[in-house]
Parts: sequence; C-alpha cells; structure tokens
Amino acid sequence: MKTELLVQMDGLARSDDLVFVLAASNLPWELDHAMLRRLEKRILVSLPSSPARQAMISHWLPPLSCTGGVELRTVLDYEALAKEMEGYSGSDIRLACKEAAMRPVRKIFDALESHQDDDTDMPAIQLETVTTADFLNVIEHTKPSARNLMDRYTAWEREYQSV
Repeated sequence: MKTELLVQMDGLARSDDLVFVLAASNLPWELDHAMLRRLEKRILVSLPSSPARQAMISHWLPPLSCTGGVELRTVLDYEALAKEMEGYSGSDIRLACKEAAMRPVRKIFDALESHQDDDTDMPAIQLETVTTADFLNVIEHTKPSARNLMDRYTAWEREYQSV
C-alpha cells in the first residue's frame, strides 16, 4: 500500500494537472525517507501560542452559550487559563473545555439519581456557572498529550523542515 502511494505521488509530479497534496502527521519521525523526499515543503506546526489558547478557550466556553435551549454561563479568566495550558495541543484544550462544560451537567444527573421516587419536592434544575477554579480543577485531571514529545518535534524540525 505504501509503495502504491509513492508511485501515485511520482505520477502526480509528472502530470500536467495542477494537484496540491497536503499531508499531516502527528508523528513525522515515523515517515520514511522516500515519503519525505516527495513532500517538498515540510513545516512543523507547533503547539498553540498563549493568544491562540486564549482564543480557543473563549470560543469553546464563551461567557454565555445557548445550545438546544440550555444556557451555560462561564466566568473565566481566559488569560490566566491560557497561561496554565502551556504545552497543551488544540485537541487537549477542546477536551478540557468540554469537560469543564460537562461538570455542571453531571451535578444535575447526580441530583436526579439521588432523588427519591416518593419525594415530591424535586429540586429546581439549573446549570451552575463554570468558573476559573472549576476549569483549573479540570486541568489538574486533563494532562497534555504532546508536551513530552516536544523535544522530538524540535529535533525533527531542525533536521527536515523546508519552508
């Protein structure tokens, strides 16, 4: 299968058609040299910067989010959270945001599960506001997936990057 891919890429190079090939790898050091030769431009896309992390957190956890008739409110120090998430990938940040948003929902499920059938007084259901402290607690339990690989990414970039 790999050989067929390499043959097809060689065919693209000889073709008069304008074809743009974009390849991505989370483990670029696993690519063999034959593939690297065929990829003319090799660029390492690093982990998100602090402003990018801040933008991601504010995008996925805005101050007020209404989805399906459910309101989720947040009171977050986006700048402080972005600093705390140094070394997190974009998918790590999204996962942490989803987890922070789910915590108030889980509290409601816990209240519903502990409610006795014979008890007629059902507590009012309202999602709690997600705070910076809540998010920091999520970060403690959601470790970054790429931080330990940064040295390998940097070494690969030094050896193979061509811009």
